Amino acid sequence: MPFAISPRDLEAVRDAQNFDSLKELSQKVVEKLGFDWFMYGMMRKEEFISQQPLAFFLGTYDPEYVKLFSERQWYRIDPPSVRMLASDLPQVWRRSDFDTPESQEILEVSARYGVRAGATFPVGPSNMTIGGLGIAKDADPDAEYEKTLKILPYGQLLSIYMHSAVQRLMKVQTTPLAKAISPRELQCLQLAARGLRDAEISKKLKITTRTVISHIHSSREKLQAENRSQMIAKAMALKIIGL
Repeated sequence: MPFAISPRDLEAVRDAQNFDSLKELSQKVVEKLGFDWFMYGMMRKEEFISQQPLAFFLGTYDPEYVKLFSERQWYRIDPPSVRMLASDLPQVWRRSDFDTPESQEILEVSARYGVRAGATFPVGPSNMTIGGLGIAKDADPDAEYEKTLKILPYGQLLSIYMHSAVQRLMKVQTTPLAKAISPRELQCLQLAARGLRDAEISKKLKITTRTVISHIHSSREKLQAENRSQMIAKAMALKIIGL
């Protein structure tokens, strides 16, 4: 393969033993492709248009940028994100894609975090999910367009191998995890997956908010999740809870 990527690089991504290793190995492949960082994400399609989408993210984008992108709900209007709803084909970013005042703001802010040139690779689409891999670097997108086109096959392969690894890692120790979560924790987890906040769950189950927080915290630790969204995404992937 060109760009100094070998089958062994991709196989290492596929066979990563944990999420930290997956992040490190994927970053190495991204750099061999000539890019600076990546972001893999997956969310339910109905959550894409909700107020607080539940999603799983893994990557090396600046955390402040990821937080800003999420809080401002730019996933609704960001052209590459929106396109994943309509197409399962890779997309190379161009300035002309950002043709509205809202998307122009995204372009300007992204540039401050070095997310300028890049491509998006939809992966694992279904009637219920949307997501994929984005790779980026601090360069003019139009100037990098032709060069980025050449790495699309390898970026697509990386996205597939990453997706396979994420699905496998989420399914590790499914039975022990399912048994470890108590019935009350499961109730709180299921309601959290439906978008209810702690106070709403408290009212629904007729228990104190402090107790809800304790159950959610316990579930998050048992699922080895970094945050509430990842906890819910992992619980769904493990089929501990349903949609």
